[in-house]
Amino acid sequence: MKRKFLFPFFILFVMACAVPGMGAPAPAPLATLPLGGLETAIAGTAGAAQTQTAILLPTATFTPSPTRTASVTPTPTVTFIYNFFTNTPLPSETPSAVVSISGTNAGGASLDDKGNPIFTGEPWTCRVTGRQPPMWTVVKANKEFFVYFTILNTGTKDWTINTIDFVYTGGYRHEGTKIQDLPRNAPSGGTVVVGARFIAPKKAGEYSSYFTLMVGRRSFCGMKISFVVEEK
Repeated sequence: MKRKFLFPFFILFVMACAVPGMGAPAPAPLATLPLGGLETAIAGTAGAAQTQTAILLPTATFTPSPTRTASVTPTPTVTFIYNFFTNTPLPSETPSAVVSISGTNAGGASLDDKGNPIFTGEPWTCRVTGRQPPMWTVVKANKEFFVYFTILNTGTKDWTINTIDFVYTGGYRHEGTKIQDLPRNAPSGGTVVVGARFIAPKKAGEYSSYFTLMVGRRSFCGMKISFVVEEK
C-alpha cells in the first residue's frame, strides 16, 4: 500500500522537472526597441563619451599669433668734428751743444769752454746749448718752418712737465698756443728740447721772436730766434 501511494508523487516530480512551465517562473521578455531606437541609443552613448572626454581634457590656452614688428626708420647720425692742436714735432736728434763742459775749477765747479761756471747754485737757472735753425737763417715768405731750443738745467731744482712752461713773450708770433708744457722732465744737469711752429711773413725783412721758461709767475731762461724773409 505504501509503494502505491508514493508512485503518483514520483510521476508528478518527474513531469515538473521535464516541463519548464511547471517549474520556476519564466524570465520576463526583453523590451522591444522602437524603429530607429538602436541608432539613437548608440548616438547618445557616443555623445556622452565625448562630453566626458571634453571635461577631462585640460583647458587650452590661447596663444596669440606673432605680429609683425614695424621696422624702425634710422635717424641720421650727427657727426662731430674736433680740431685738436698739434704740438710742434721735436727733432729726433738733439742739436749739437753750443756750450760744452771742459773741466772744473779749484772748487770742483763745472766750467764751459770759456772757463765760466756751468751750474749757478741757484734754484731756477738754465743755459741754451743748441738752436735750430741757426740765427739769421733765410726763409721763404709764407712758408712753414720750425724752431727748436736745447736748454740745460743749470739750477738746483728739477724741471717737470707740471711745474715748468715754455712761453712766448714777444716779437713775431709763432703758430699755436702761447704757453706750452715741457715735453718731458729735466732734472738738474739734464737737458730738454722745446720748440715752436712758424709761418714766415709774406713781407720780406728781418724778424725775431722771444720765449722764456716760467715756474709759477717767475720767468727765467730767456730764448731768442732771429730769421730773414727773402724777397719773392
